[in-house]
Amino acid sequence: MLKTRNIGAYRDLLVLFTKYGRKDFRMSFEPDEMFSPESGDGEVEPDVKARAEAFASSLKKLGPTYVKFGQVLSTRPDIVPREYVAALESLQDAVEPFSFAEVEKIVEQELGGRISKIFREFDATPIAAASLGQVHSAILRDGREVVVKVQRPKVREEVHKELDAFTDIAKTLEAHTDIGRKMTLLRAIEQAKITLNIELNYLQEAHNADILRHNLAAFPQIYVPEVIHDLTTSKVLTTEFVRGRKVSKLTSLQMIDHDYASLASVLTEAYLKQICVDGFWHSDPHPGNIFIRDVEGQAEVVLLDFGMVSRIGREFQDEIIKLLLALSSNRGSEVADACVRVAQAEETFDATKFVHEIGTIVANFHDVDVQQINTGQLIFNIIAVASNNGLRVPSELAMLAKTLLNLDGITRKLDPTFDPQVVIRSYAERLMTQKLAQKFNPRNFYPALLDLNQLILDLPHRVREILDLTAASRLTFGVKLTQAEILLAGVHKVANRITVGVVIAALLLSSSIIMRYPSKEHFAIIGYIITAVAAVYLIVSTLVRDHKDEERAKAKSKT
Repeated sequence: MLKTRNIGAYRDLLVLFTKYGRKDFRMSFEPDEMFSPESGDGEVEPDVKARAEAFASSLKKLGPTYVKFGQVLSTRPDIVPREYVAALESLQDAVEPFSFAEVEKIVEQELGGRISKIFREFDATPIAAASLGQVHSAILRDGREVVVKVQRPKVREEVHKELDAFTDIAKTLEAHTDIGRKMTLLRAIEQAKITLNIELNYLQEAHNADILRHNLAAFPQIYVPEVIHDLTTSKVLTTEFVRGRKVSKLTSLQMIDHDYASLASVLTEAYLKQICVDGFWHSDPHPGNIFIRDVEGQAEVVLLDFGMVSRIGREFQDEIIKLLLALSSNRGSEVADACVRVAQAEETFDATKFVHEIGTIVANFHDVDVQQINTGQLIFNIIAVASNNGLRVPSELAMLAKTLLNLDGITRKLDPTFDPQVVIRSYAERLMTQKLAQKFNPRNFYPALLDLNQLILDLPHRVREILDLTAASRLTFGVKLTQAEILLAGVHKVANRITVGVVIAALLLSSSIIMRYPSKEHFAIIGYIITAVAAVYLIVSTLVRDHKDEERAKAKSKT
């Protein structure tokens, strides 16, 4: 139900999507239209590019939630054209900063002291400004260089208000449109709420950074900056300052001077380990969150911004491994099977059609050259096919697609010839072998052995009890039928209706026979009247009783 207090937000969204999305956004989910690999080097249609830039500019003016929405939309190449993807990606670094006076006020309130007392130096000009906060460089009293991320003033209240409006619109679209149901808008908004609430709590982000720093310790070429916990609160996050270059800013000369190709493979394996082993991964590896630095002649990848993470359980991890292995090996039917196992099938789900369409797009994926391969985009297309066929996939699969989509772009920047499928296939095969070895580890059979031991100990006593009862003719079996009385009442009702129907048919037949004798016509007429009355009574009583049963069933379902 749309609310009057959100009328402004409804108007803004309606204007945005009427002006831009109606013409440019891809709302078709046909498999032959989904897979259209483009290298991005083709000619860009001028009016589409202009509309994309205007759309991004409008989002920036509407506020932080709209900017965040645009950033999420930039990772959906299955919905928006590549011109929009390029324009929306610019939102990562193109948000206006707020004043240093507000920064100073928030930092001093949160840390409980004056900036000049806590920091030796604090740069008033932000390094970067994002939709939810901005980052300043500073130097601690002990001389350590740090960066301080400060949350925008009143951004939490603004985000919650705008998300409320988004939820209302998603509910309305899902209830009244096919496209709303296929895109599962409400579930997407609910997932966005969870993600944004985490991103708005910098204590949670600090905890996420600590976990990832520990989990990636086995990768010396991957670095996670250390959090300064004494100077971190829910609205202020302080971490060590790391000098480096954004992957998106690497020049051709720098790529020639340094060999970054090996980092593509390392970064891919690090993310596969996060996803398939830890079940906890940094799900926002866009170019602004990945730095490259040189330490003693060794190139390292620096990960930043851990507000957006994803979690999955062991069972889901196993299915992801099977899915990635099937994708890299061009086995479409296995990809479809993995999707079905993790998803929820609706009544309209057509398994045969789904398997055929998945097989088509997976085969098309393997027909393109290495420079056009994008695993994340392929998984988004698989999600779209699933939605189109009545299969609701979990939101974690979309987060996986988003992560791999961004990761593909970064690794291709580091090494234009990099083939992620080779690394994925090799890593997934190794991981499957390790997991099988773990499952057949003797320690996993200890609980079953204990149960078997107890069964063996109890078996003689149980067998003796059964033999004694059998010898005394006291062995009985009980069968319990749930709701047996209701079942029998229904059977009786059907039998009664059949009996009355047979009697009416007999009266009608006998009256017709008597009608052949002129002297007995009055008996035949009486028979017809009785038959008509009985038939009307049977029809009316049946309709009334069925209506009462239907109302009673509705009342029970509500309670």
